[in-house]
Amino acid sequence: MHLKPLYALAGAAAIAMAAGSANAAVTFIGYQADLNTGETLVTDFDGGATLGDLVLGSDFSLTGTGVLFTGSTAKLSAAPALSPDSWDETQYLSIQKNQSVTLDTPLLSSISFYIGSLDRFNSFTFSLADGTSQVVTGAILAALPGMDANGSQTSFTTNGRLTFSFDSAITAVTMASGNYSLEIGDIGAIFAGAAVPEPATWAMMILGFGGVGTLMRRRRAMAFA
Repeated sequence: MHLKPLYALAGAAAIAMAAGSANAAVTFIGYQADLNTGETLVTDFDGGATLGDLVLGSDFSLTGTGVLFTGSTAKLSAAPALSPDSWDETQYLSIQKNQSVTLDTPLLSSISFYIGSLDRFNSFTFSLADGTSQVVTGAILAALPGMDANGSQTSFTTNGRLTFSFDSAITAVTMASGNYSLEIGDIGAIFAGAAVPEPATWAMMILGFGGVGTLMRRRRAMAFA
């Protein structure tokens, strides 16, 4: 993936899962092609024709039915947008209708994905070190401040860096799509034991979302004026 300057802050939030389960802290920054501070690149999906050809970091493995794709094909797959009028020109992961891809990982404190045209039928299922699993769908993400899941191929509310962390370390994640398609430009991660934002930092970020939402609404109003 070609790196581009940060274009627009979309938002962040915390998701409370079922009682007794781990909570998820989620951040999303529209058009942020750069990895988050402290992250290691897991894969940018370049360097091979199939998932099995990709060279990953130690203790990572990637399996499933998704395909490596370049460019956009109508009603099939769209390259992740890096701005309103530019798109990822390199190879990316395209998880198409009823496909899934599983990334097995060493213990991770957090993981991020550069996603393209998020839809409500896209999903991420996390396996955690405490033996539980958590499912986060596009429909859930659409309810968070600053995000949409309407499949827009150009909007900064559906194209950007999506980051997850939980109370328990991540050991695997399955990415799936019930229709066409879930597109991922790259994956970054922070290993368990490395520094991640403190709870107070997350709280300050969440408190700022009201202002971000207001700014976004104003931008949208101007766009449709």
